[in-house]
Amino acid sequence: MAEALEELKRKEEAAKRAGIVAEKKNWPPFFPLIHHNIPNEIPLHLQRTQYVAFTTLLGIVVCLIWNLVAVTMAWFKGAALEVWLLVVIYLITGIPGAYILWYRPLYRAMRNNGTLIFGFFFFTYSCHLLFCVYASIAPPVIFNGKSLT
Repeated sequence: MAEALEELKRKEEAAKRAGIVAEKKNWPPFFPLIHHNIPNEIPLHLQRTQYVAFTTLLGIVVCLIWNLVAVTMAWFKGAALEVWLLVVIYLITGIPGAYILWYRPLYRAMRNNGTLIFGFFFFTYSCHLLFCVYASIAPPVIFNGKSLT
């Protein structure tokens, strides 16, 4: 046990010397899940854009939760169970997917001014926008459009 602790301390010291900084998770305040510090890490001229992106991320969270509530009510009124399960899949994959695929890359690109990361963000955010347009139209393709409110 003592050897494992010494090994861990040695690795932590090596990481500090290499300039690797562990980001402390600080958001949301009541149950920290992610590191988020726009005022201190994002340059002043990019902060507004980052706040808009963060608001968009929170908006997708609200929309997917509202979708779950609405389809759950429809399920109680007699809709198919498959539709409700699809909504749960949207919620479980949509929120972490949005954070991992487009919000975190944008945050890192703004913090480090990484051009390649901006390209990845634009590609994944475009896919996200296409899904949002599809969801807003809710065409009768998958489950007759009943899984999207």
